[in-house]
This record gives sequence, C-alpha cells and structure tokens, in this order.
Amino acid sequence: MDGEHRVRRGIPRIAVVGAGITGASVAWHLTRAGAAVTVLERGPDASSGATGSSYGWVGTGSMLPGDAPSRFAMIRDAVPEFARLASALGPLPIAARGALVWAGTDADTDAFVAQQRAAGITIALLDRAGIRTLEPHLKAPALAAWVPGDFALEPALLTAQLLSSAQASGARVAFDQEVSAIETRNGRVTAVVTADGSHSVDAVVLANAASAVPLAARLDIHLPVHEAPAVLLAFDALPGRLHHLLCAADHEVRPRLGGGMLVAADMPVEGDAGLDRLARQCMADTQALLTAPAGLVLRSARAMQRPLTSTGMPVQGFLPGVEGLYAAIAHPGVMLAPWLGRLAADALVAA
Repeated sequence: MDGEHRVRRGIPRIAVVGAGITGASVAWHLTRAGAAVTVLERGPDASSGATGSSYGWVGTGSMLPGDAPSRFAMIRDAVPEFARLASALGPLPIAARGALVWAGTDADTDAFVAQQRAAGITIALLDRAGIRTLEPHLKAPALAAWVPGDFALEPALLTAQLLSSAQASGARVAFDQEVSAIETRNGRVTAVVTADGSHSVDAVVLANAASAVPLAARLDIHLPVHEAPAVLLAFDALPGRLHHLLCAADHEVRPRLGGGMLVAADMPVEGDAGLDRLARQCMADTQALLTAPAGLVLRSARAMQRPLTSTGMPVQGFLPGVEGLYAAIAHPGVMLAPWLGRLAADALVAA
C-alpha cells in the first residue's frame, strides 16, 4: 500500500472499523502505543464475522512452501508474534499444541517434510510408533510429519481478550455501529459517520474484511478483496480421543478448548442445502481416523465468508490518496493478526 506517514503527534484519535481478531489486535496495539482508540463494529458483538467461524490453526503445517513462497515466508515470520503477544497479554486460549500432517502417499509426506525443512521450519518425520506415542487413539499412517511449533487457538476468545485489555487501557468499543462513510477534508481523514452522527478522528483503520471494499470505493479507492465461503463444524466428543491438530490428506480436525472437536471444510457445491450432508461426511471421516468410538455429536455447522485478496498477500498499510486511511485485511487473519496489529501501531503512532 501507498504512503509512509504517521498521524499527528500528541494523542491521535483513531477509529478501528471491525471487531474481529484483526481489529482487536490493531486496537490493542494502538492503545498500548498511546492512541485514543474507538472500535466500531456493525454487529451486536465481537467476532460476529469471519473470526467467529475461524478454525484457528496457527503455523505453516497446512501449507506447501513451494505453492506461494512469499506468502509462506510471511506467515512463518509472523507466527513468533504470538509469543510476544502472550508475554504482554498473558496466557492465550490455546486448544492444542503441535500438528500431525500426512499426505495421500508416504512419498508425498516425505517431500512435504523436506520442503518445510528447507524453508526453516522445525519438523520431524515420524513412523507409526512415533505417531501413536502422540495420538494413542489414531489409526496411524505409516509416516506423518510432526510440526511441534504449530498450535490451535480459539479466535473468538483471543479477540475478546485483546478487546478487554484494550478497554482496560482506555479504548472504547461500540457495537451495532456500522460505519457508513469516511469524511475527508483537503485529502485527509477527518471523521467517520455512523447512525449516531459524525465522529471526528485523525485516522481510520479498515479492519472489517470485505466490508471495507464499499467504504473505500466511496473515496475512489479500489481494494482487491473478495469473499470465498468455508465451513466450520463443531462436534461434541468423548474426552481424550484427540490431542493435536491433524491434517490427514484433505481432512483437518483439532480439539476444541473445553472439549469436543472442530473440523474445517470447503463449502459444498450445493451451498447451505449441502451442510447436513457435509456434517455427516465430516463426522464419518473423523471417526474413520480413530481406533475407538469418539461419540461425535454435531453441535453446529457454520458457513462463513473468508476475506481473500487477489494476490494472497494482505492489504496492509496506508491507502493512496487519503492521508490517515489505513487498511489491515488478510487471510489467514488469525495467523497474521498480531503482526498486523504491531505494524499498524508502528505506522500510525509517532514515536
């Protein structure tokens, strides 16, 4: 994105549009940097968009480095930001640590491990005995990759944690407040408009995913963001059946904090009408991975829209043509949220 400028010195007034995990991270970082922050969320509560239905895998274990090397390197380098976040915020809502990943053939699994190692990832190739040590109830494949640095967290809980900490430091969070326009004067941001009227600000951060597109368009700015559907399925399950993230060929399943399991899946071609069939298939596929009955009971199947960009890289930074207008939009938002929040604070708040 264009521009390398900070807002005025003193205590800048910054509106963050969107109370998903990216907006929450931006608000938390800005508040800690000394800004007067207001988070404006059009929904009735935080995480009411994509964040509330995000799978929460943090790490590189579900990616092939060679598919998109720049994107892979960005995510690899962003993951350590979570340790920094935890040192300041306290324990994060982590549901599982470590991922077991295997492909359709042992040769493909071995090649995956080699690619990850070449990209600087700590990874091991485990045989069936090693896999069973980690997951005693798993129908272990002959080979699997073990990625100890990957983890799963609960995105909505982390969002709430970030917003609560930001509020304790002075941030304001307002729900049911859709931003309908951004006002400018002489080429720079002056206010945001909601149903309550016009609110003076020094800068605006668009962290509201694809909803940012029409807002930016009113200022003649094109954001290369579109939506693509996915499904998150939650199951109740017997305790102790699964301990880590699993990526078994095309099936992803993980434990849920507090019990049960989560499965990430593509949207069926028939749309919402296919969700019941998809739930049954995901339940069968999950049970097929295990040697003992898991007692799976569907709790929910939620379709959501992910904000994707045309390049696969974030729309991040000052937007061209309007001073004080900044964007932080990315997929995977959960993985990149701490990094995006730090970058926004560095860019927007004068040292």
